[in-house]
Amino acid sequence: MSNRYKWLLGSGLLLIMLVISFFAIRNPLLRYVINNRIKLIEQRIGADIAYQTIAFHGLTGVQINRLCVLPSPGDTLLQINKINVAVNALSIPGLKLRVNQVIMDQPHMRLWRRDGKSNYLFLFQSSEDTLKKLDTTARIRDYNELVKSIFGPVFRYIPRRIEIRQAQLNADMDDYSFELVMDDLTMHDGRFSTLLKLMDNGQKKQWKVDGGIDSQGHTMNFKLASNDTLPFEMPYLEYRWDLLLAFDSLQVSLSYSTPSNELSILKGKAMAWQQVIHHPDISPYDVNLSRGFTNFNFRFGQSWAEVDSATSITYNNQRFHLFARYDQLPENRIQLFVNETNMDAQAFFGSLPAGLFTNLAGIKVSGTLDFNLIFDYYPRRPDYLVFHSALESDDFKLLRYGATNFAIINDPFIYTAWEKGVPVRSWMVGPENPDFRPLDQFPAHLKYAIMTSEDGAFYHHRGFIPDAIRESIITNLKQKRFARGGSTISMQLVKNVFLNRNKTITRKLEEMLITWLIEHERLVSKDRMLEVYLNIIETGPGIYGMTEAARYYFNKEVKNLNLAESIFLASIVP
Repeated sequence: MSNRYKWLLGSGLLLIMLVISFFAIRNPLLRYVINNRIKLIEQRIGADIAYQTIAFHGLTGVQINRLCVLPSPGDTLLQINKINVAVNALSIPGLKLRVNQVIMDQPHMRLWRRDGKSNYLFLFQSSEDTLKKLDTTARIRDYNELVKSIFGPVFRYIPRRIEIRQAQLNADMDDYSFELVMDDLTMHDGRFSTLLKLMDNGQKKQWKVDGGIDSQGHTMNFKLASNDTLPFEMPYLEYRWDLLLAFDSLQVSLSYSTPSNELSILKGKAMAWQQVIHHPDISPYDVNLSRGFTNFNFRFGQSWAEVDSATSITYNNQRFHLFARYDQLPENRIQLFVNETNMDAQAFFGSLPAGLFTNLAGIKVSGTLDFNLIFDYYPRRPDYLVFHSALESDDFKLLRYGATNFAIINDPFIYTAWEKGVPVRSWMVGPENPDFRPLDQFPAHLKYAIMTSEDGAFYHHRGFIPDAIRESIITNLKQKRFARGGSTISMQLVKNVFLNRNKTITRKLEEMLITWLIEHERLVSKDRMLEVYLNIIETGPGIYGMTEAARYYFNKEVKNLNLAESIFLASIVP
């Protein structure tokens, strides 16, 4: 027997022994790798992960039976009947398993919460991986690491082929419950499509989902659309926050990049069609948008998160660019800047969402507008707030009123007083009313007392006092509620005559827009505004106008009020 033949025979026998040895130890080796990985995940999320059996299936396949995620304490969060994984054979010797294919059978997630206890809220607790202590006093959220921990594994480990069969999600949260069932999903070479079936508060809804993930290009996209005549409504939001958010379809695409270890970037687009939004703090009516679109550019650093100025938001036909940033160091700071120039005025007013600005619906204007907003706020030092907002125009003209003629108050008109959303009384504001008084019949000290109390610069501003608005924002931020409005007499008149008394964000915006139109276009003179104001302002339950106030509190004609009496009446104007 030649030496060459002996060498080949020995090598062959050695190879056979190695193969036999590998197959003999591969399952224990697999369990060792998986168990170590499970321990790391358990430490990170604070829950137990258990499985019934795990073993190689075929040459490079792995099968896991009865995998469970068990919060401690709490009911089972996730249970998967069977998982088949096809592993890249070249990754096995190095103990760094790479997955080519995943088949998941009957995954079932249960979300449970009652009386302050739950089986899922632990997932939202701060992870030590994303909390860092940069000095002896500050523990901050590392937004860069947080984004990396979410999107990094998605693009790094996503297999080329995924099958998910009979997936189900059940939620039982206090008095609210829903069930979501997904048709079998297959993703091949990054593309997927499925049908979601939701049972929400007794209503059956179906949504179609299509999308894709490019692990090499670090991009993903999906489209969500209603599969029946009903719009897509986000579940749980209405129950939890009294917020209705619905749309016919939603499309999102994004890309993920890490230019450096200290920076993560998410860029992309999002578009929704036929949106409906309803919340009592936004508007008492449904807010409708035919199309909402955003190009976003989010940047995340170690102690900060930023909406880059390249970000734009488009609603209907109007687009705004914005910059926003939140810093944790050296102290918490929130910044928001908008600077939009040369906007088409008709596009701006015509794009106002239906249901928000009902008085402006159908208005026709021409010219261009410039809008500027600066908001710079330190939560620990609210008095240092920097706030500036301005709407400027060029060759602006009001061509036609919309739903409401704002010049109607130049002539006698019917005024209705409202309390808590209910009309309590209506009367004529004009000479036909025996309690109406023209401006020159109110004593000068009463007019000055009212203006000193409510709006000392009434005859000198064009509807707004920036410092008063800034102070109202500071007060509201301190009290964490809508406590002060910063309204001028012009704004109060608009609120009382044209708007409801609901304290909502959009009502305040509509109040400002109408005030801007009246003052900018000189639709009503300052004298007439003050005259109407003095004839309708409330000074007590069921007491409207200074004529009634003088009679009720002092049993005299308003023109005969003295200085002290005038100051008293000014002090009780709400």
